[in-house]
Amino acid sequence: MIIVRNMEMLIPPEVFAKLNPAVLRSVVQDVAAGARHKWIQLASKDKSHLKKAYIDGIQEVKYTQNTAVISLVGEMAHMLEDGAPQVDMRKFLLGPNVPVAPMGERGKHRNAKGGYYRAIPFRHSTPGTGDVVGQAMGSAYAGHDAVRSAGNLGREVYKAALQLKATTSNPYGKTTWGDRLNTENLRTYGTVTGPQQRMVPLLKPHHKTDIYQGMVRQTTVYAKAQQGQYTTFRTISTTGGDPSSWIRKPIEARHYAEQVAAYVQKVAPMALSAFLESEA
Repeated sequence: MIIVRNMEMLIPPEVFAKLNPAVLRSVVQDVAAGARHKWIQLASKDKSHLKKAYIDGIQEVKYTQNTAVISLVGEMAHMLEDGAPQVDMRKFLLGPNVPVAPMGERGKHRNAKGGYYRAIPFRHSTPGTGDVVGQAMGSAYAGHDAVRSAGNLGREVYKAALQLKATTSNPYGKTTWGDRLNTENLRTYGTVTGPQQRMVPLLKPHHKTDIYQGMVRQTTVYAKAQQGQYTTFRTISTTGGDPSSWIRKPIEARHYAEQVAAYVQKVAPMALSAFLESEA
C-alpha cells in the first residue's frame, strides 16, 4: 500500500504553513496519480507470468481530504511483491480445501489409486501481444537450446491454432469440443538432428509433451458478442508422475511498493514547487 500524506514532512514548514488546503489537495492528487503510473510502469517490465495479476491488483487511488491511498490486492500480486517460497502445487490445487466433484464439474476427482486429480487450464495469448492473458505463444521457448527462433515458433503455433475447429461454450456451462492441436504437424523448429526435430521440443525435461500439444481454440458465445481464447489442459495428480513436476520455484520479492514510496518522497516537493511557480 502506498499512502501519500503528511506533506508537511516533505515540505519546508514555512512554506507548508502558507498553503491553501485546496492547493495541498491538488498536489496530493497529482503526486498520487503519478505514483500509481510509476507503479504500473515498474510492474509492466517484469518478466513473471504473474505480471498481469500484479498490475490488475494495483487499485485506483482513493482520496480522503489530504490523504491518498493506493492499495495492492490479490494473493498472486502479493506473491510477486513480497516473494514466496518453493511449494508443491498439489498442496493447494488438490488439497483438503478443494471439493471433490464429479467429472465435468469444478474441483478434484478421485482416481482408481485412491488419490485425486484434476485438469488445470493454461491460457496462451497470441504472438506479439505480450503476456496479457497467459504467455504469448512461443515466448516460453526464448533461449531454448533446441529452438532456433521462439518468435517463428509462436507464429507457427498460432497459425495452426487458427485452423482448429472451435470448442464452443455458452454462459450456462455447456461445452461442445472441437479440434485439438497436434504439434507433430508443425514445421521443424528444433535441432537439425535428433528425436525432437519434427515437433515442438519439451520445455522442461520432466514434461511429457510440449506445452502446445492438445491446444484448443475456445469460443464463448454471449447474447451480443463472442470471446475467444487458446487453452491447453494438463493433469495434476496426487498419485504417480514425476515428483519434480508441479513444483513452483521460489518467487523473488520485487518490492515495487518500496520503490514507489521512494518516488513519492522525491517528487512531492518538486510537484509543489512546480504548482506554486505556475500560480506566481
